[in-house]
Amino acid sequence: METKRILIADDHTIVRSGIKLIIKDLLPSTVIEEASNGDEVISCVKKNDYELIVLDINMPSTDSITLVTNLFAYREHSRILIYSMNSEDLYAKRFLKMGVLGYLNKESKAEEIRRAITCVLNGDLYISKKIKKALTEEMHLKKGGDNPFEKLSDREIQTVKYLLHGYSLLEIKKILNVHSSTVGTYKTRIFEKLQIKTVRDLDELARMYQLEISKL
Repeated sequence: METKRILIADDHTIVRSGIKLIIKDLLPSTVIEEASNGDEVISCVKKNDYELIVLDINMPSTDSITLVTNLFAYREHSRILIYSMNSEDLYAKRFLKMGVLGYLNKESKAEEIRRAITCVLNGDLYISKKIKKALTEEMHLKKGGDNPFEKLSDREIQTVKYLLHGYSLLEIKKILNVHSSTVGTYKTRIFEKLQIKTVRDLDELARMYQLEISKL
């Protein structure tokens, strides 16, 4: 049996170790290499061709969109399985359109992780039940665009612009001429609607949906 080579990319050692155990149990003879940031991922891919890349898209100092784009530039036929805490509803479809073969939430159980790894290794698309349901509903109900920023009000969009430019809540309060608690409410609503937790997540989502801040 041909020995497979797999790359696990995540900035948390314990996460890499967990995935490694699952893969070794599934495919004992597999050669597994690890990376903890985007630069290491690219360095590994330049040197080796992998049957599978299990990729976290929340690594520090890593632009996930650019990283995935570069992976395909170096290895056109890369089989990428994204393993992330980011919302499947918002992120999975974008990455699937880019060419990744699977998207898994880090809360997935070991059994589902094994299914996804096997599926992507075979060159097949892996979609969780949650994503499959969302795609089916979108197709049958003919919902509008999938851009999550369309859910935001005009004031919330303004707040997004200033947050992405690095303004503090106090500075945004002065610009919008509203009470500080109001700005806090805008930010909370934005994060809830976009299913994110930090301004870094907001920046990542804006890049993913090609939000042009200059036009906000």
